[in-house]
Amino acid sequence: MCDESPFQQIASYTLTLEPYLNTYSKQYENIIVIDKMPTGPLAQLVSNFNSPRLSPFNKHEPNNCCKKYAIRRHYHRDTTLLNATDIPSLLSYLSANGYTINSEITKLVQKTNYNNKHFVCVFYYSL
Repeated sequence: MCDESPFQQIASYTLTLEPYLNTYSKQYENIIVIDKMPTGPLAQLVSNFNSPRLSPFNKHEPNNCCKKYAIRRHYHRDTTLLNATDIPSLLSYLSANGYTINSEITKLVQKTNYNNKHFVCVFYYSL
């Protein structure tokens, strides 16, 4: 009897655009956020960060910060995070490095207004 799950064979991820306070420029910007730490080469470009509540008046956000994952523009520099203008380059990077963008699921999720976020895509990496 085998307890292996078929869901462990393919690691799927979602990309969204979320507001982020750039503490250097003191301005908000929408950065690309991935739902969890990825496997494969993309992991070298992902940093985790704590996302504070954007507004004290928004009761739907947690009181404390929560852990999120953002994609950096460079391998060893944590200061520059990818934003909406980097989406075409990121999709090309994913395709060139063994990730598959699932267009059908992406379209379906975009129609449902996933979690009230600016949804970018669903992609997967075969383990």
